[in-house]
Amino acid sequence: MERKLASEVPIRTETTSFCRLCEAFCGTVISVEDGRPVKLSPDRDNPHARGHICVKGAAIVDIANDPDRVLRPLKRIGGPGEFIEVTWDEALDDIAARLKAILDADGPEAIATYFGNPGAFSTDTFMSSQWFLQRIGSTKFYAAGSQDSTSRHLASWILYGVAFRNAIPDLPNCDLLIITGANPLISHGGLLTAPRMRHDLDAIAERGRVIVIDPRRTETAKRYEHVAIQPDADAWLHAAMLKVMIRAEVVDEAFLAAHCTGWDDLRAAVMQVDIDEAAAATGVPRATIEQLALDFAAAPRAAIYGRVGLCRGRFSTIANLLLDAINIAGGKFGKPGGSTFGAFPLAEGTEPLSGYGEHRTRIGNLPVVAGLMPAAALPDDILEPGDGRVRAMMVIAGNPVLSAPGGERLERALESLDLFFSVDLYVTETNRFAHYVLPAATFLEKDDIPLIGLSHMVRPYIQYARAAVPPMGEAREEKAIFDDLVARMGLGSIAPTPGLRWLERQGMSITPLTLVELALRNGPLGKQRGDEALTFAKLAEMPHGMMLDLPLTYDGWAEHIATENRKIRLWHPIVADEFARFAAQQAPTGGDGMLKLFSQRKLKSMNSWMHNPEKLARSQEPALLVHPADAARYGLSDGGQASVANEHGAVEVAVEVTEDVVEGAVCYPHGWGHNGGWRHANTLPGANINLLLGLGPEAVELVSGTTFIDGIPVTVTPIAA
Repeated sequence: MERKLASEVPIRTETTSFCRLCEAFCGTVISVEDGRPVKLSPDRDNPHARGHICVKGAAIVDIANDPDRVLRPLKRIGGPGEFIEVTWDEALDDIAARLKAILDADGPEAIATYFGNPGAFSTDTFMSSQWFLQRIGSTKFYAAGSQDSTSRHLASWILYGVAFRNAIPDLPNCDLLIITGANPLISHGGLLTAPRMRHDLDAIAERGRVIVIDPRRTETAKRYEHVAIQPDADAWLHAAMLKVMIRAEVVDEAFLAAHCTGWDDLRAAVMQVDIDEAAAATGVPRATIEQLALDFAAAPRAAIYGRVGLCRGRFSTIANLLLDAINIAGGKFGKPGGSTFGAFPLAEGTEPLSGYGEHRTRIGNLPVVAGLMPAAALPDDILEPGDGRVRAMMVIAGNPVLSAPGGERLERALESLDLFFSVDLYVTETNRFAHYVLPAATFLEKDDIPLIGLSHMVRPYIQYARAAVPPMGEAREEKAIFDDLVARMGLGSIAPTPGLRWLERQGMSITPLTLVELALRNGPLGKQRGDEALTFAKLAEMPHGMMLDLPLTYDGWAEHIATENRKIRLWHPIVADEFARFAAQQAPTGGDGMLKLFSQRKLKSMNSWMHNPEKLARSQEPALLVHPADAARYGLSDGGQASVANEHGAVEVAVEVTEDVVEGAVCYPHGWGHNGGWRHANTLPGANINLLLGLGPEAVELVSGTTFIDGIPVTVTPIAA
């Protein structure tokens, strides 16, 4: 047997880091051989995740090494998807020249960005993308958030004065947790950072109860108590629960009087809701609604938590606001075991203070929430003539053709642009229309801290992770790309303010992480602690990260309210208008021959961009979940094919008959229907259900710009074999 020389044996090293696929930020160990990542394992010494990672996190190594990954700049030379490799200089020179010409001729609003996953949880990607657009002078930051969170941000802005301020359930001390519109065993928590979610929920169930309200018997619902509800009925349920609590006189009137404004108006609006109508709209029996509300009120340590399922219906803003109102009126806010703000390790004011309506869309006059433009307005912003028409588009880590409404119209829009470039890992269904695709670095190739989760952690924690490997191929971090572009445009630096640019001229390197470190130094763990101050240098010596000796914000939470009087704002003209619309809306009861389509999240899938690794995709077969009664009613068979249609289009899907989905509704995962540059993903079954969503103002909740995705009326008809 041939023996390898010592010099031929691969050199393996290990680097500790954390995953940036979602808000759990699980600790990882990355094994590297000869400069290439070969394995991602759980970091069992990480005090935050304590050995937990999910299958998607481990698959980032397969993505980093994927033969279909873009590792050199690509220039389009023919039809969509026809690219050749070019040098960085050639790509950046041409992009910068075209951007400058458009900027000079049409102004900054002619340039827009679309931002999505997998960059949302990377500090460099998220912040530098915004800096680049701000430096150009444009406000058009379109984002995937309008598909899953802007109505939550609007509710938070109304309540607390800050769009990114969210109360979280105190999982370690909670005895009764109601989960609505969320599947945390699969999502690992949204706007809630708790990587060992199953252990937390099991502990609550052992002490008391975990109740899951969902149209599908999800993985979380199967493990705990399940209350089935119709899609897009959360506003009715939450209003009815609050009314039951008011009638039973179990609301905390003293807290409401001392710390809130608008309670009288909210109470009057809620009292107009008919509980029997709410029961009909939700499919939840009146007795169950009443018992849920009374059990919640009676539990000393209880919280109600919701996420994406609350954010994509016709009344998603008031559904989210009412959820918080149940916690607040029920005496659970700011209390151990209840719902409260997380810790704030960074200096106050570090979070973006973008709120509501600072800008509006050119087409449809839709509001911008938390600085995020509604994606439903993007195709028309490109296609419709007029001042401010988008002529140049940058897509960062997003695939709106599959993940946003109006994919077919968006394709036509993207093809019409004077300049379209993308920074991504793959040639996607979206950027196959780009003039250039620039290779991005994965999170394995970046320094980072878990910035976006710092104020949502049930157990406050921080880690400074160094890049495990240098950028592979010719990939670059976004900050470096954007710096190079603005320099070629004659704008100097992407640093967003003159003060920061002045610091750069003094020789100080200003990066997103630089600002985070400054915020850490000026926060509660910083210079006020003297020699014990926490710095990145100290964090770098703690390879597994550290738990922070900061409690959740039980006391002093009012310091983090940004309303004029630092009181929680339960009523606002937006809420008044939405309740008027809600009161005029007839409660849905079904029986019209239509089924209500809603989406689902799968453990091995993340939107559209993780379907190429075979380890993840080989066991995934997207199917339309249909209740047996509906299958019998419409002639659908398990394993058969069906057409799902409405006035916007039709798609063909496989059918799975199951009692896991509520009668009257059907469920299908989004992000499928591939035809991009990922060869394995293109072979997989599945359809793009977002083709059934509308476009423009009719496709969104007007006050938040959030796309209607859950509860879409459709017809489902069998297709003969």
